[in-house]
Amino acid sequence: MERFDLPEWETRSARRPLYVSRELIDWLENTLELHMSTIGGRTLCEHLEQAFCAFRCDQHVQYADLKRMRPTRAGVWHMYPPGLRVYGWCPDAHAFVAVTAALEIDTKQDRGLNDRKRDDVLNFAWRHRLSATIKRGDNLVLFPR
Repeated sequence: MERFDLPEWETRSARRPLYVSRELIDWLENTLELHMSTIGGRTLCEHLEQAFCAFRCDQHVQYADLKRMRPTRAGVWHMYPPGLRVYGWCPDAHAFVAVTAALEIDTKQDRGLNDRKRDDVLNFAWRHRLSATIKRGDNLVLFPR
């Protein structure tokens, strides 16, 4: 796991931690569409970086950008940067561990992909003996105002 450090252009101070798995970093580096596809003049990588900065720095987490996956008892969440889905869990209130990701278009074409990504997150936590760190609860428990 690596902590997501804010880029030099980000002038706001960090309010909450965000950790990224090596698997996610490798996926980001090896997925050509992230560097080529654009939405609104930004690449998908730039959108992801902005979403991570917003999570770390915004005064309040935007509930529309981070949602619990079903079944909710699993404790897996997904983030919604434009064109992407990022999957992980909350180890504590106001914290997120990003484990894996998928292109949004792939999740729409393959209805089982979200379930497999949820299972990947749970397997990752189990493999690294982090299952006990998966905090369960809704938005108000994990991201109280």
